Formats: sequence, C-alpha cells, structure tokens
Amino acid sequence: MEDLFKKLGIGLPIIQAGMAGGITTPELVAAVSNAGGLGTIGAGYMGSVELKQMIEQVKELTDRPFAVNLFSVNLETFSTEVEETQQYLNRFRSGLSIDPGSTSIKVNDYLHEKIYIILQENVRVVSTAFGVLSSVLIDRLKQKNITLIGMATNLEEAEQLVEAGYDAVVAQGYEAGGHRGTFNMKKYPNGCNIGLFTLVQELVRFLPVPVIAAGGIHTKKQVDALISLGASGVQLGTRFLVAKEAGTNESYRRALIKAKTEDTVLTKVFSGRPARAIRNEFIRTMEDSGVTIHPFPLQNELTKDIRAAGKEFADSEVQSLWAGQGVGAIQREESVTDILNIVMGSYMTQVQQQEETDAVTEVAATNQVTKHENATDEWVAQADQPSGEVEAKTASAEK
Repeated sequence: MEDLFKKLGIGLPIIQAGMAGGITTPELVAAVSNAGGLGTIGAGYMGSVELKQMIEQVKELTDRPFAVNLFSVNLETFSTEVEETQQYLNRFRSGLSIDPGSTSIKVNDYLHEKIYIILQENVRVVSTAFGVLSSVLIDRLKQKNITLIGMATNLEEAEQLVEAGYDAVVAQGYEAGGHRGTFNMKKYPNGCNIGLFTLVQELVRFLPVPVIAAGGIHTKKQVDALISLGASGVQLGTRFLVAKEAGTNESYRRALIKAKTEDTVLTKVFSGRPARAIRNEFIRTMEDSGVTIHPFPLQNELTKDIRAAGKEFADSEVQSLWAGQGVGAIQREESVTDILNIVMGSYMTQVQQQEETDAVTEVAATNQVTKHENATDEWVAQADQPSGEVEAKTASAEK
C-alpha cells in the first residue's frame, strides 16, 4: 500500500479537518501545510466565487499541498412547510432583536461549480463527507490526478468509497465533533456511532487503501496508538478550533476552553443531521420543545440567522458549538505550530530534520550547478577568442 502522505509530499501524518462555516481561514490552512501537515479548506457551504478567492489566498501563503473539503450530497432544497418551526424559532430571534423567519426556505447547491474551480486551480487533494461523489465528478477529478479522500463511519460506507475510486478513507469515530459523516440517515437516524479504535482496526483489516483516524484525538499517545493499529495518519478538527490562525469567534473559543469532556452531546437541532456539540441553551430548549426538526440542510438554513446573530452578539448559548469528546483537554489558545508540537511530537522533529537535510542538499546542488556553469562560461569565452590570443595567454600563464 503506497504511503498517502509520502505520495503527496507531506512530512507529517496529519490532516486538519475541513470544518465548514468560516473556521478554516487561509492562515489556518496554510499554517498547517507549511508545518508539514495537510491543511484543508472547509468549502461545504461555500459558493464557487468564495472558494476561488479562498484557494488564491491560501496559495499566496503556501506552496505546499492543501485540500478542499466538499459535501458529496446535493444541498438543493425548497420548502414552505416550516411555519411551525419558524414560529418557535422566532422566540430566539426576538431575544436577539432580529427579524422573524420566512415561511418558505430555499437552499442552493454549487457542487459542480466548485468542482470546476478545483480543477481550474489545480488543487491536489479533495476530501468529501456525507457520501460518495458521482462517477462523473470522480472521473473529472481523476483525470487531473487529484487525490480523493472520503469519510466513513462504518465498513459498508468505506467499501463504497473504495469501489468508487477514492484513494484513502477517514475513519470517523463516535467521539468526533461536528456532523456525523454517515451516508444513510434512514438506516441510522442518529448516525452510525462506532468508537474510533474499533472502527480503525476494522477498516485497516478489510480495506486496500490508507485509513486516516478521526475523532477525539488530542494527544501524541493517541496518535502513536492509532498508527500502531495500522492507521496511516490522523485528522484533527476540535484541537484546531482554538488555533490562533482559525476563524473561530471569541465566544466560541471561550466555550471550548471552558468545556469539560462530558459536556458534548449529539444533536440534530441546529442542522437536521446528527452532530456533536457542546450542550447549550438552544439545544436544551429545542430538544424539550417537541417542535419539528427538519432534515438537513433545511433545518440548517432555518437556524442560520440565529447562529449568525449569536456569533455577532457573542452569545454562545445560541451558536452551534461543534466539538469532539477531546474538548476537555483544551486549556488555552495556541498557534498551529504549538498544537502540532504537542500532538505530533517527534514527528515534527523528523520533519524539521528532513527539511534541514533537504536545504543542505539543495545548497550543495546549487553550488555544483554554479561551478559547472562558470567552468562552461570560461570554456566558451576561450573558444570565442582567436587562437593566437589563447596561445599567448597560455604561454603567459606558464611563465
């Protein structure tokens, strides 16, 4: 099995999760890639214009590989059957002094436009969540030699990804923050929830492609254990939420630092799809209300203005505070480099040593080329001179 990270020219076996919603700033993505990992643009909710701008900004900050994360499902939806839910949500809107919600909701999908931008910008890696891309889109990406990474919450999903042509699979354990990547929500209404270590061992045993572990990872001991079980690397999300380079708002950051390990729950109230978040007033009130929770992405659109207002007014009680079960280990804000030093430890040292060796080798090679070019220039200069002048110079040199 070819090493995924060596294939991509990545020194650290770590991927920064493609968290959608403004978390993955160009600075965060570039910082992870520059440190030797794989930074990821969370483009699930982006339009094509925003994605193009983001890719260009990342390229200005790094010349190393980075990924773009997409939702593989079609987000296009429309509904006028939301009045009951909107009336209940208006209680939150009133408290935030924002306008009442509309009685009709429309969500657009820009997946094909985003794929076009990815191809146009020569992005090297694409990762997906919630399912498998269509064969048409996979073929387009493969024609450009783009590496495909898909998220799975069980073996059946992982095998679907491999059969479709994906190059690697992220094993998303039950501990992971944010949305469950489960494909079939009818079969698993609350997501398929298998513990990370059990899932990794099963996928490593049965899959012919690299497996990347994700879910609640926050220490080097966990990284070492997962790699010893056969994982090719790890993917971290929650740990990077408090990176200084991340786009996480201040009230969200404070909630992450304050949270304990037992404070996260799986809930559908924000988006209509099960996701792990820090329990807050919005979750408690909505789950006790009995009001209809619409499927994703409809529910996500219904609560969007409330969450945005919570961010603007620094009210963490109405925000979707996505976080994994490792959140209790977060104590402060840190730079990407500091986080990687803690989580990756000796892997960082190896990368730094390799970069130093490569730098010395590059300097030596440059010097050798320069020496050769100088010798060639001297030979050419002599060859251009009349034979008498060359003989005279040679005789003078011999004296």
